Amino acid sequence: MLAPDSVNVPVPAGRWHTLRVEFDGSRFKVVFNGQYLFEVDDPTFSEAGQVGLWTKADSLTYFNDFTVVGK
Repeated sequence: MLAPDSVNVPVPAGRWHTLRVEFDGSRFKVVFNGQYLFEVDDPTFSEAGQVGLWTKADSLTYFNDFTVVGK
């Protein structure tokens, strides 16, 4: 499956949400609040590395219980 240009999913303000990204080599799967969004193969980064978080400049975003788990 090709990566979608965008995924239109409502994100209600004032609530906590769960975002999970599962990686297996260059393949990754995205799940938001328990809802499968998409799965894609992206070989851009072929080696293990670091994890970062990004939000839009016009938003107020909190992160809680951020976890990275290896195999």
